[in-house]
Amino acid sequence: MNISNFRHVLCVHTERYVLEDYDEKPAFSSFLPGIAGLYGKPMWLFYVNRGQGVATLGTESKDYPILEFNAANKAYQLTPLIGFRTFVQGSRDGQEFFVEPFDPATSADDGSKKVKRVMYIGTNEMEIKELDMKHNLMTNVTYIILPEEDFSSVVRRTTITNTDASTSVTLSVMDGLSKIEPVGGALDWMLKNMGRTLEGWFGVYHADDTLTMPFFRMSTEPSDSASVVIEKAGHYVLSFIEGGDETHKLLPIVYDAKKVFGQCSSLITAEGLHKKSIKDILKEPQYGDAKTSSAFSAVEEITLGPGESFTMVSFYGKTDNVKNVPEIAKTITQPGYVTKKYQAARDLADDLTSSVATETADHLFNGAVKQMFLDNALRGGLPIMLGGVDDAAIASNMDEDSRVKVFHAFSRIHGDLERDYNQFVIVPTFFSQVGFQMHFIFAFLDYAHLLRFAISGSWKLP
Repeated sequence: MNISNFRHVLCVHTERYVLEDYDEKPAFSSFLPGIAGLYGKPMWLFYVNRGQGVATLGTESKDYPILEFNAANKAYQLTPLIGFRTFVQGSRDGQEFFVEPFDPATSADDGSKKVKRVMYIGTNEMEIKELDMKHNLMTNVTYIILPEEDFSSVVRRTTITNTDASTSVTLSVMDGLSKIEPVGGALDWMLKNMGRTLEGWFGVYHADDTLTMPFFRMSTEPSDSASVVIEKAGHYVLSFIEGGDETHKLLPIVYDAKKVFGQCSSLITAEGLHKKSIKDILKEPQYGDAKTSSAFSAVEEITLGPGESFTMVSFYGKTDNVKNVPEIAKTITQPGYVTKKYQAARDLADDLTSSVATETADHLFNGAVKQMFLDNALRGGLPIMLGGVDDAAIASNMDEDSRVKVFHAFSRIHGDLERDYNQFVIVPTFFSQVGFQMHFIFAFLDYAHLLRFAISGSWKLP
């Protein structure tokens, strides 16, 4: 597949900012808005233009991470290593190969001209794609915050396509997080100041006797206190291959980091996968106690004909008890569930910004208005009317009618990787709202960044 065709394939959705060769551009950070609808439980997710994008994610605040929160300067360095990774063991025409899509060591400027990467930034989603012309594979990954659900989750959709027009390819794949933190109280300070000691409480538990529903939590909440708090909540990772009419079967999760990276403690090289097949690794025992785990979903083997693809969907979230995980799995594996939720995430952003819908000859300007409104609205919340009266009554006398209450949903304390001093809060509840407000004069910088990219021509709309 040539570059022009690749560009055509990428432009699936309109009104998204396009950053070609994103990992060669000056580093920047951004975030998904953390909205899950009135009847959803939001999470936070920050991303950068390095590696596979996502630098950190979690619930409520930086104290409760699934992937540890790091300030922007560290995130630019660490994201390609500790964040999401994809490893592919492949065979085509009798020739075996090993490749890591989005590996910084194989960027487009390495002289080979064999890799093309693009980042798409939507109002409520982020997507990256890579065309590997050496191995004739295309990989795309899209992230959203799960909307309108009574459990919280970040959803990652990874699609791998055989772009060769004449030959089939057989693949074994691992896809997921290089490092995942467990639940165990407020962790940010401890991860950064006594991380090694903290690992003594880490553990991986399971909702059943398979490898498909791991549960990452501490045995107790660590504290310098005579009282002991048993930890019951945990982080779950659920993954499956999407497609077909039947309920999807969960994939096994490799949580023992040494199975993937061997003795490479830097996580630069997947030494374990260079020595053994994914199929063999899945047969071996795994260990998850007293150390930081990984969370890779594994596909033992799949064959793709010319032009064929397959999609792995993974959910990363938090729940109060391991007993809830099978019910969550039952919900998310229903046919059509993921597609519906991705569309719901886009519709949610469109609904929240519909009052400023702008149609001009400049698509960039239209998108900027939409994004600016959403950013400002989240700083103060969007007002909704609550009360036991009809719409006509609300419109005519909402200021005088004591039955009508104004509630500002989606309001949150501001924060991002660049503003590492801000203690942002995104409460994981229905009608999500922070308990108090804290606004910063630095808010205008969001728009300064946007305008800078627009003026420079680095950003454009398909």
